[in-house]
Formats: sequence, C-alpha cells, structure tokens
Amino acid sequence: MTARSSVHNTEIVWKGIAGTIDASAGEDASNMKADLAVDMTTADAGDWLKNRKMRKDMQFDKHPAASFSLDSVDDLVQDGERMRATIHGTLKWRGKSISVTAKGEGTLGASELLAKGSFDIDMTALGITPPKVLMIKVEDVVNCQLELHATV
Repeated sequence: MTARSSVHNTEIVWKGIAGTIDASAGEDASNMKADLAVDMTTADAGDWLKNRKMRKDMQFDKHPAASFSLDSVDDLVQDGERMRATIHGTLKWRGKSISVTAKGEGTLGASELLAKGSFDIDMTALGITPPKVLMIKVEDVVNCQLELHATV
C-alpha cells in the first residue's frame, strides 16, 4: 500500500495473507471465487518509527484481521494461461465493509495462480483518520498494489 502526503510517500507491506481461491486452468476465470484473510499485524512500513506510528494510528491491536471476498470478474481477456480482468469484491476491516474494484493481470496454471493488481481505498470509509505529523497530513485515499502467489 502507498500512503501519499505532500512531503513523501510511505510504502507499507503485508505478508500475512491466507485463504482460498477456487479457479481451474483452462476454464472461464470469470467464475473464479476467492476468500482471503489478511493478518494486519504483519504490516511493515520499513522502519521502527513509521511502524510504531502506523500501528497506533491504524489500531492493529484492536483490529488485527481484514478479509476480502471476490464478488465478480469483468472485462476478462484470457490467452492460454495469461489473463487480464477487472475484479469486484468486498473488503471488511474494523467493522466496516467497502466495495473494491481492481484491475489486474496474471497467469492461471494447473498448479499456481500469479496475479498483480491495484486499487484505491478511501481510508475514511474504514473509520480511519489519516495520520498527521506536525503540518504534514497523509491523504485520505491510499493506493493498494496486490501481488498474489497461490499454489494448489
């Protein structure tokens, strides 16, 4: 995720993602289903001070888990194992549910799925007031980039 401000951007990475994806190589991927869980406590902003501030502002101790459910796939273009599509899903975190639309691409083989995509989220929709340090405020909208590697 990239949080933007007027001075510098902050990159945050989560590695604690688990769940299920129901898709088969060679079949119409528009029928794909996915339910993912994110361990929010695995967030890393790159240094101790940023991590401390982020954990406090985002309250990971009170809200340690987020989830994503895939609702539908549109604009699907498949060429063998390669595909490109727009996905629509629901992100749940902090007692809130928001709709997410992401454009992405990837490959779906017999034993693995590799996918990359991106989407924007308005953090205020999740009940988060973007952090402010002195006179520098992080923007309300953050860009999320997803890299997913799933195996059978």
